[in-house]
Amino acid sequence: MKWLALVLILPLLACEPRVIVTRTGSPQVQPTATASGVASPTASTTPPKIALRPIPSVTPPSRLLSSEQASDIPVAPLLRFLLTDDGRVITQDTGGQLFQRRLTPTGAATMVLQAIQTGLFDRDASYPRVPIPGTTPPGRGPVFLILVVANAGREVRVSFEPTGQPDDEQYQKSTTREKLTALARGYEDLSSVPANQWAESGPAQLYQPAFQRVFILADPNLPPVPPPGTQGDADAIWPFLTPIDALGTPMTGTLWRCAVVIGDDARILTDALTQNGFVRRNGPSVTATLAWRASGSVRLAVTPLMPHEPATCAGAAPPL
Repeated sequence: MKWLALVLILPLLACEPRVIVTRTGSPQVQPTATASGVASPTASTTPPKIALRPIPSVTPPSRLLSSEQASDIPVAPLLRFLLTDDGRVITQDTGGQLFQRRLTPTGAATMVLQAIQTGLFDRDASYPRVPIPGTTPPGRGPVFLILVVANAGREVRVSFEPTGQPDDEQYQKSTTREKLTALARGYEDLSSVPANQWAESGPAQLYQPAFQRVFILADPNLPPVPPPGTQGDADAIWPFLTPIDALGTPMTGTLWRCAVVIGDDARILTDALTQNGFVRRNGPSVTATLAWRASGSVRLAVTPLMPHEPATCAGAAPPL
């Protein structure tokens, strides 16, 4: 239900059964230790494969406010804070885990107005650091913060290099960047939000995404790193009836494929990878590299979609 009206007359919006098939007669390779310390295979029954559930048609909430960290590396920005028009607040802790709480309409309006009343969100803008004349700061990739604010019926995007960095003395001071940095840091620390502006009491809960993107790079001729013998077999670990190299659609200009799956199916995949010890976590994303078809490999990345993002791969950036 849509709810929420800003002072500026900005209207803001407030199981099915699965198929399980047990494959018989196809052994799964399970490693056992040998005297040399190198794993050797023994046969066991392949776990059941399940059918992926269809993606339901839903209308996502709108973004009111977000803060993201980006750099000159061509990867998706790292979410630090998100507020949607159903009052949901998503934050990320230092370990990369996502949490959510819910604000009242007043609390959400107050938070958005904090940005609008700075006067810095009437139009898209960028505020990089400017070196002090006569200095040559050491070359390094810039780190930007991106604030997106819903104002007058559209999203305004403002990017800036935050203050408080170790080499700030080599750059000109900027009142604008100082204001934006303080605003962004305030959104990341919600301890100052009055208790009566939270719609739910108690601590923040783990964010459980309704949908996640699965990125797949399957190459039958590229050995995994580390070399074969130290990796799990992708086909054995893969929990779905859809073959690993047939899921999703190709991404333009890359060898990657991308698919959107419901949150429960994504968790089944990440649980299978975790149980076999092949998971690496990069913020809220999960990655893995597996051996595949004797001489090949599969790279996987599972990334949660935010509440305001449509359940599609359109515009997604492939993993590096």
